Amino acid sequence: MNSFFAILVVFILLQGLIGVIDGICYYRYIGAHLKCRFESWTPFVSVFLPCKGLDHELEENAASVLDQDYPDYEVIFVTASPEDLAVPLLRSLVEKLPARRTKFVTAGVCDQRGEKVNNLIQAIGHADTRSQVFVFTDSDSRPPSSWLKDLTSPLRNEQLGVSTGYRWLFPTRGNFASVLRSAWNGSIATLLGDHDHNFAWGDSMAIRRATFEQGRVLAYWKNSISDDYSLTRAMKDAKLKIHYEPRCLIASHGDCGWHELLEWSTRQILLTKIYSRRLWQLAFASQLPFLIGWWWGAGQVAFSAWRTFTAESTRQPMMAAQVRRLGVIMGVIYLLGVIRGFLRMQTIKLVRAGDGAAINRFWWGYLLLAPLVSTLTAYNLISSMLTSRLDEIRSASEVRVIRSQ
Repeated sequence: MNSFFAILVVFILLQGLIGVIDGICYYRYIGAHLKCRFESWTPFVSVFLPCKGLDHELEENAASVLDQDYPDYEVIFVTASPEDLAVPLLRSLVEKLPARRTKFVTAGVCDQRGEKVNNLIQAIGHADTRSQVFVFTDSDSRPPSSWLKDLTSPLRNEQLGVSTGYRWLFPTRGNFASVLRSAWNGSIATLLGDHDHNFAWGDSMAIRRATFEQGRVLAYWKNSISDDYSLTRAMKDAKLKIHYEPRCLIASHGDCGWHELLEWSTRQILLTKIYSRRLWQLAFASQLPFLIGWWWGAGQVAFSAWRTFTAESTRQPMMAAQVRRLGVIMGVIYLLGVIRGFLRMQTIKLVRAGDGAAINRFWWGYLLLAPLVSTLTAYNLISSMLTSRLDEIRSASEVRVIRSQ
């Protein structure tokens, strides 16, 4: 058992050290990227905003989409039902902004794909014929005023398939589950960068209309539960690059309880398993050794400390030295996680320069909760071996949606 633990410790220490080095490199990459901009390209675009119910601060989120610093664009709101609670609020908001081009689409339901995907499929047909770019966001996201321009401009390069951003979750009240969710999400936010392994994120992604049609995205969506993973697959099959634009890391505000946290995070991992099995397997390979090593080591420290306390006085010095050695090892592992969390915080504050105070408010979550983030991810990975309770996902191209009555 000691040999097994020693191997785990070496693996975890190397993993932590590489993580810190990656964090430093990523901070430098973001800093360098923000110093330059793509040449502005602002064709007429259609922004698709699917809604379902009254998301937290829905009006503020929708208003930010309607108030972009962009010459001319349309916003297409789409719901599954005309009676959706979001519709009256959105119509009232639109009345205050008569100059903005807007449309409302009712998509209906379909048991062969997810509701959001069906909403988008139906909404695509209502896009203005002048639209050269399709932009997708969601009702729980609040982009800055430069978002549309920053997201669209990289597509001047016709060799790019998709321009994408990501999200940063800002807790409001800041209960423990909400802060843990933000830390969990933050560990994914810094995976995107200047490389060939990016994925499109459905709340902040743009694609040329011609690319959308040539890439047969609607065919990929036909039997899908995930708009962004299926779009990612379409671009990979077409051998087109997915460009990550750090400026389009957008805010999502709100809190959650423990049940919502577990359900939401497990769903993200389940979708990863279905649509990107290699990434799911990589998560298993990286998270489970850490989980086993960390909690086994923490348990050993606690158990050894108790044995030292209850041992005969003649044996206590030797046993205490063993506890200290083990404690130092665990401390170094934990410290590496703290340093990586600090680097992530500093990186996000570069991108979200006006939100430094909001990010600093929950510093303890980003710095100190790394073992719990890994534990939550391990729970998600194990749970994802089972089928979703609401959506029966048979494969990446075969879905049957089971709707509660």
